[in-house]
Amino acid sequence: MLKWLSARKAPAIDPARLIDEGLALQREGRFSESRERYASLLGAVPDHFDALFLTGLTFQAEGDQLRAIDAFDRAVSVNGDDAEVRSALAASYRLQQRWPEALSAYRAALDRAPERADWWNDFGTALLDCGRHADALAPLQEAARLDPDRADIRFNLGNAWRVAGQLREAIAEYRECVTRDPAFLSAWNNLGIAQHALAQFGPAIECFERVVALAPGYADGVNNLGSALQGAGRPQEAISRFRRAVELDPAHPHAPRNLAQALQELGRYAEAVTAYEDALTRSPSEALRVRAATVLPVVPESTEAIAAARQHLLDSVTALSERGVTLPNPERDIATVNFHLAYHGLNDRPIQQALARLYLTACPSLGWERPASPRRGGERVRVGFVTRFLHDHSIGKTSRGLIAQLDRTQFEVFSIHVPPARDDTMARWIRAHSDHNLDLPMDIQPAREAIAALDLDVLFFQEIGMDAYTYFLAYARLAPVQCVSFGHPDTTGIPNMDWWVSSANFEPSDPSGHYSERLWQTEGVGTLAYYYRPQQPESWPGRREFGLPEDRPLFFCPHSVFRLHPEFDTYLAGILEADSSAEILLLEGTQPAWVEMFLARLARSAGPHMSRIRVLPLQRHDRFLALMRAADAVLDPICFNGMNNSLDAFSVGTPVVTFPHLFQRGRHTYGMYRHMGWTECVADSRERYIEIATRLGREPDFRAEASREIARRSDALYEDPKVVREFERFFLNAVAQARR
Repeated sequence: MLKWLSARKAPAIDPARLIDEGLALQREGRFSESRERYASLLGAVPDHFDALFLTGLTFQAEGDQLRAIDAFDRAVSVNGDDAEVRSALAASYRLQQRWPEALSAYRAALDRAPERADWWNDFGTALLDCGRHADALAPLQEAARLDPDRADIRFNLGNAWRVAGQLREAIAEYRECVTRDPAFLSAWNNLGIAQHALAQFGPAIECFERVVALAPGYADGVNNLGSALQGAGRPQEAISRFRRAVELDPAHPHAPRNLAQALQELGRYAEAVTAYEDALTRSPSEALRVRAATVLPVVPESTEAIAAARQHLLDSVTALSERGVTLPNPERDIATVNFHLAYHGLNDRPIQQALARLYLTACPSLGWERPASPRRGGERVRVGFVTRFLHDHSIGKTSRGLIAQLDRTQFEVFSIHVPPARDDTMARWIRAHSDHNLDLPMDIQPAREAIAALDLDVLFFQEIGMDAYTYFLAYARLAPVQCVSFGHPDTTGIPNMDWWVSSANFEPSDPSGHYSERLWQTEGVGTLAYYYRPQQPESWPGRREFGLPEDRPLFFCPHSVFRLHPEFDTYLAGILEADSSAEILLLEGTQPAWVEMFLARLARSAGPHMSRIRVLPLQRHDRFLALMRAADAVLDPICFNGMNNSLDAFSVGTPVVTFPHLFQRGRHTYGMYRHMGWTECVADSRERYIEIATRLGREPDFRAEASREIARRSDALYEDPKVVREFERFFLNAVAQARR
């Protein structure tokens, strides 16, 4: 007998019939009619649980969540032990985005039915939806444990791992999804996204190609395929995919912007500007306006083109600042951060400060400050090194020695890794030689909080300007002393960047107007890195093994062509004109299109001598060193010198021809020569540069003397403990000043 029959006189209605009729109508979508049946029953029995619960479900299905919640609440008051009504109540609260009530109702349902995988899944995805990403993992893992064959649960768990920054775990779950359901479009798509974030571009391309095969008209999939192709260094193919995505969805939120970005990165400056204008007409946004304002040429056509692009940038940024833009998440929305300014040979401080004002006005939270903590005394100075490039990269090479060699009786060293973390030999070496390692999450606010929790005395940025995440992280106050050095040697304009650590050997006589930061100059050192001498191979391949002529002077310019200022073209042309037998060697680089643009520009200066420009493929490091050894000289660009490249050249005894420029980024090689006490390959004019280079090619005795002097003196540049002592002196002084 039903419970209510035992407590009162039986009504003159048939409850079972009314419930059955209501359910039948409900299944047909005739919700108002089904409610009439339930209302008839509730008129006779106001606390009939099934009628209340089913009434709530009809309102829920119609989107009337407030009435659904009222009906479910009444049902709970009748039977608080029923788990189903608690779950339904949670769903309605969730649809209202009333997260505390929704999460409480999910917990109540699971307390009563902990075996329900679907409810653990709902609970986990609700936590994801309300931004509690870390809390979502445990419920979704429990759902997957209870029902491991549910592809949708594995998909949601993969999403939780991905937003938590655990990309490899996310990839494993997405693979489980597509194994169980090979047609699971979103799983293939998100698998590709996670692989792309780990720079696994080949596998990402395969995933997105599967997505496009499953849904050829799916604009997101086509756009994502373009992004993966771009990451893989296939920009022309990427551009065609972005154009196709725009055709499929002219209002696509990302494809028009990605097309403009791809054109920008390919160096097609004028086309990129036009594409940004088009993107703004399709899906205008404040972030897109900032991107359009800050575009710069990769390989500028001329010094005049540089001046025009810089003026356009400054005018546009000033106008945006005056107008007032809003950028809630600039670290996500702004892809490039002033990288190419450093190669223009001009004072970047005014532009960098204008950009910093814009970003801080548009996103005041960038200036977040860590909570005050009790001042520590008598402990080691805590120094944190933060960059995306603590792996086999030029930044890794120039950072690892300082990280390893700092005096551990005075300093405690933290290596802070920007996602996605790389796992290679150098990355593992750096981790092993750090006292502590912190892998930052992908979201910048949790990253700020994680760094703040380290209670650092010094936060050391080896570079700012190569990566948007690190650039925008630098705006926050995360340590009493925040400093930057030569990894990307340019001032930042960022108010919370306290110090720029340079070398007296690098700086011109009056660098005071070059930096927005306070300038600290190390003394008596030839580099700003405790630099390990490159390992020499047991045998050296000669020119013949590279397919190079043995009977003529060879000059090697091993730099990316975006470093080569238009004025430097006349230096290269002058060498070829002065020595009709000489050849100049360049490397292909990651973007062949940049080399093509550079060669087209160089032809205006070199003309008929272009046949003696030879472009070689990128080389692994041992063969790169062999190329340097085979050359008569390495040619150092003006405006932006080599650091790793010059140290590599000196390690094999090859002279580097250099001309110190106005700013320290154009004076690195000069500073090394100065420290070695031998400056015969340092020029003071374009004419002198050409003369030194051609002498090294024509006069074997001069070339041999230069090699001997470099071999005799270059030990001063490698594994120099004074570099470490000078940084220690800076850290102690800066911390003492901050504590006053």
